[in-house]
Amino acid sequence: LVLRDLEPIVPAGGRLVDDGPRALVVEPHARTQLSFKLVAPAAGRVVLHGLAVLLEGPLGLFTVPLYFPNPLVIKVLPQAAARMRGAARARTGQSVERSGAGLLQKGGGTELKELREMLPGDPFKQIAWKPSARRGRLLVREVEQEVQETRYVICDVSGTMRGGGAGERKLDWAIEAIAAEARRALAAGDRFGLVTVDGRILAHVAQGDGSAQMLRVFDALLGATEVVDEDLTSLDDDELLALVGQYVRRQDGIDFSTGTTWNVPGLLRHVAAALAEIGGREEAIVARSPPLVALRRFCRVRGIPLPYRSDPRDGSKAPGLGGALREADARARGPAEMLVVTDLDAIGTPDALVGALRVARLRGHTVTIVVLDSTSFVAPGDSPLARQVYDIYARGERRRARDVSALVRPLGVRVRVMLRSESPALALARARGERRQRSVA
Repeated sequence: LVLRDLEPIVPAGGRLVDDGPRALVVEPHARTQLSFKLVAPAAGRVVLHGLAVLLEGPLGLFTVPLYFPNPLVIKVLPQAAARMRGAARARTGQSVERSGAGLLQKGGGTELKELREMLPGDPFKQIAWKPSARRGRLLVREVEQEVQETRYVICDVSGTMRGGGAGERKLDWAIEAIAAEARRALAAGDRFGLVTVDGRILAHVAQGDGSAQMLRVFDALLGATEVVDEDLTSLDDDELLALVGQYVRRQDGIDFSTGTTWNVPGLLRHVAAALAEIGGREEAIVARSPPLVALRRFCRVRGIPLPYRSDPRDGSKAPGLGGALREADARARGPAEMLVVTDLDAIGTPDALVGALRVARLRGHTVTIVVLDSTSFVAPGDSPLARQVYDIYARGERRRARDVSALVRPLGVRVRVMLRSESPALALARARGERRQRSVA
């Protein structure tokens, strides 16, 4: 058999960079292998659906198209995963919630700082008896102890963060930045927590340390790219049935259509059987009924993207971010450093967010709002009219950032604006205090 035009079927955005053989000869009674390389434009879960080929007839007189369905799930991690040079180390020192890097406490630790003469008030248990005997005077050991910090990131994953193609969205930039910050914190032995939110909390990775925590953070970040919940996507029930039915017809070769409608019981049985065969842990999905839950879970495991609703409903962005801050505060064991990553688009009335920020500051948390400049994620256009519209949009974005900054600055909350051109690997570290980062005037 001669197979030509080998074409892996991948989701939109996947790019074949190593074509490999365009024709494959399969000898009788033999197994033939081929390889190819795919590049994903952004972190997320990619499903390779199968392989399309053309089967060449005798003497090359005709070809027959064939499709071999074989879904293969590939988890594409953020670039920070490639930079990890080993497991995150765990601190053995005292767990104290404070912001700032390289903090040390005197006494009670295990690393010797110095031997000094005993002073009034020094505890007797710190006396170094052997050195004291050699010196002929009482000496005490002064030791240092590392202080473990806690860092929480609240990430806005709403529809305003998802505009543009894969790899060009604000959400993709935020995922890379948060993954890099998590790697940096965990490698230093600190604790890291993550909350993703769109009106309501989608995922909460409670503060933790060690290499296992990094994997939990990755799972939460990737989960934000494959949301199928009914309240967050824009498909109604009929459109969802049609989407799943058409996919099953193309992928599995079973047609459940009955003219203008669908054989819903048959389609649901097929979906249930496919989900049972896949198995694994069932994640919570928001839908009105168990059949709709099954259809949406099928979309997730098979990599069928559902269109995300473009804007937060009913001004839910500010209350959602405020609720995420309160949730992080409730789970923190003491004062922590919190970063809120958002674009402030469709923020509406920010009262709920400002109230949560006030409570967080009263509880001793350090809070920084990292605002992604939306204008840096879109092109200004070529025509004079397009550039004029872009300028109006840019002025509105800057005004919104200034207004929010004016509201939260008296609370001791900093606002930092980030451009798409800035490296995600260093962005949150700079937002936390490095001088090169711009602040909102």
